[in-house]
Amino acid sequence: MLWHFVLPFKVTFWTLATLLGAAVLIAPVLRAKRSRIFLWGFPMVLLAFMPSCSIVMNIMDRSRFGIFDYDASQNIGDVRVERYLPPAARELTIDKYARGYRARFQVEPDLLEDWFDGVWDRYGEYSVDAKVPPQFLSLTREAFDAEFGGLGWPRPTEVVFYQGPVAENGAGFAIWYDSDTGLAYEKSHHW
Repeated sequence: MLWHFVLPFKVTFWTLATLLGAAVLIAPVLRAKRSRIFLWGFPMVLLAFMPSCSIVMNIMDRSRFGIFDYDASQNIGDVRVERYLPPAARELTIDKYARGYRARFQVEPDLLEDWFDGVWDRYGEYSVDAKVPPQFLSLTREAFDAEFGGLGWPRPTEVVFYQGPVAENGAGFAIWYDSDTGLAYEKSHHW
């Protein structure tokens, strides 16, 4: 849940610790006592930590979250996204955010079915819900907008709905597959 705070925290911590350490080490060159530099520098580092961490996180989030396009699922480079995507997915558009993502991609129906069954074979015993066979659904504008609104994607009308395993912490995925176009629409949550 808080994974996206960890890297900015570490970067900020080690940057400020390095700056304070460097200031303490070069104190004699500045004709100051190391203890005096540390006693003045440490409270300043504490005061600067939260604003600095916020700035670092804002900069990092611009490259971690948002809408990205990929040719194939192997090019994504984010294990939180790749674990819920079929390896055969191609022409992907992914809207990544801290707690999950929304995706649209091309995939053949037999490859999607095989991957989906494999996911249930591997992780089904950990799911809080039982496996439900894929269902044919009519997808209304309201239901599509609730899941994928704001992305400008065309709404399929008839889809096959795949519900993946859902972990106790809410991690999991759901896929709406349009067999007419070969497009899959996925919403995923990770912890």
